[in-house]
Amino acid sequence: MDKLSVSLISVLTVSLLHMLIPSHWLCFVVVGRAQRWSTRKTMGVAAAAGFLHVVTTVALGVAIAFFGRSFIADEETMEKANPMILIGLGLLYLVIHLLHAGHHHGKEGHAVTEKAAFAALLFSLVLSPCSAAIPLLVAASTKVTWILLIAGVLLVTTVGGMLLLVGLTSLGIEKLQFAFFDRYEKLIVGLVLCTLGALVFLIHHH
Repeated sequence: MDKLSVSLISVLTVSLLHMLIPSHWLCFVVVGRAQRWSTRKTMGVAAAAGFLHVVTTVALGVAIAFFGRSFIADEETMEKANPMILIGLGLLYLVIHLLHAGHHHGKEGHAVTEKAAFAALLFSLVLSPCSAAIPLLVAASTKVTWILLIAGVLLVTTVGGMLLLVGLTSLGIEKLQFAFFDRYEKLIVGLVLCTLGALVFLIHHH
């Protein structure tokens, strides 16, 4: 098996396993529900974030190739920013819940603007490059065609995996009617996002 095949299989495996991390897809589901987004819109936001996630990861690999592995220090900085964004958005939802005393106010209760929710979800994923193995594989690639192939595999697995998980979970939630969730949705969303952020933070520090 040649070097390119090994790299592609490695990227495919790492990417698929990486996409199972809840912070890469569950946050889109819960925020989409809280913002009253349709499943299609939630999936669209997830796809946009996934695409930029891939661009960031490949760009990091190219940067490592040009500037050396010391550039990974910037990756560590971005990984620290990712859980902070999730926790920050979660705290915002918790504050909104407390201000509204847990009552359901329909669209009037949407104190988190659509742009703010979209930006937070986008940057939480963009600032969280995949496992360091992928940027290093990109950096080790000696041909532009190899980098493009790796990027293609990463794009298909990342965006495809996110769309599958976000779509199925969103559709499942839509079919279930939870009066409790409708009343305390912002409390639940806030707790979920804070928990996801805390877990990501702990994972990156062990």
